[in-house]
Amino acid sequence: MKSYRVRVAVAAGLAVAGLALSACGPVQAGAAAIVGKERISSSDLDAKVREFRADLASRKMAEDQLNLSMSVPQLILYNTANARQYAELARRKGVTVAESEIDGFVAARGGQAKVDEMLLSGGIPRSMGRDTIRAVLVQQKLMVQQGAGNDEQSQQAALVKVGQEADATVPVTFSPRYGKFDPQQGFVADDRFGAVAVAAQ
Repeated sequence: MKSYRVRVAVAAGLAVAGLALSACGPVQAGAAAIVGKERISSSDLDAKVREFRADLASRKMAEDQLNLSMSVPQLILYNTANARQYAELARRKGVTVAESEIDGFVAARGGQAKVDEMLLSGGIPRSMGRDTIRAVLVQQKLMVQQGAGNDEQSQQAALVKVGQEADATVPVTFSPRYGKFDPQQGFVADDRFGAVAVAAQ
């Protein structure tokens, strides 16, 4: 299996690249993750999980039929960290994404309703949709800067470089209560901290 850094994960049908996010180092009390200097609180994560499940219910989509690669809290935490990491990397590098670019991305994929369905299928609440798409577009722009062409080899090479820069510039540390993050497998159980935390229904 390729590592999360070099594997392009089809999250919500949007070619979102996984990152080799760190799971070591101290995490502030009550934090689910630290992205650079920004804190993702456990309470904020729990709220997003509840929102995601409400979104599913409103569309009569069953969580157990989504075949998600991680638990819902883990996947939402991962996607939130990913979006914030790229937002900060874009700020530091002066890369911008206009709202019209996001609108164009949505239109090219069949409109908002279709994109919402893709987001939910990938474990992403609708409220995170535009931030997720913005992260994808930032990543694509950075990959072009790193020499990505139309061939898979150059895209993978550029993706590795962009992932390395993101990880070095805006490091991400996850709380061990959500599991240990392994670059090859994603979140795995960490026996030192017991069962992985599950947000309230």
